[in-house]
Amino acid sequence: MPRVSEQHLAARRQQILDAAAGLFAERGFARTSMSDVVRESGLSMGAVYRYFPSKADLVIAVGEGRGGEVDGEFPAERARDLLARLAALVGPGSSHARLSVQVWGEAAVEPDLAAKVVPIHRRLESHLAQLLRTEEGPGSAGRDCDAVAQVALAAVIGMAALVAAGVPVDERRFVDVLTELVDVPSEASRDRGDR
Repeated sequence: MPRVSEQHLAARRQQILDAAAGLFAERGFARTSMSDVVRESGLSMGAVYRYFPSKADLVIAVGEGRGGEVDGEFPAERARDLLARLAALVGPGSSHARLSVQVWGEAAVEPDLAAKVVPIHRRLESHLAQLLRTEEGPGSAGRDCDAVAQVALAAVIGMAALVAAGVPVDERRFVDVLTELVDVPSEASRDRGDR
């Protein structure tokens, strides 16, 4: 029996993820069953479950890497860039806003999903707090970077909820105000030497 290549396995996995992402965006997480994903992907039930033993595993994989984490590591970047990237991910025109809100809503009542989502969120929160500590200027000494990171990410989740509900959000202004609130210097203030 010929051995299946890594490329083939990756393509099948992506085929399942694409099917699931489309269904989650169209119907919502709660109204999409694993049978729906099987049907949409065109693969067998066994093939889908081989890659994703549960719907929670599947939804995590659909959103995986959106925060920039790859193999447990985040890219080297500034706090402002991370916040801008996350805002763009859930901003106007993004199907990820609905998925994000649905995942958090489901995690509130599904302990299995919460057990997968919360650690990912905590790693992202910790990463942002570390970026904020690294970028601290003279006016921000003594601030609680962990709490600031938590508030900033909660604001991004709130933005996702607004976008998902159809409330107009100016992504650029959102990022500007958010980074000002968390005291992350903008390009202009960096150039001027402001804080």
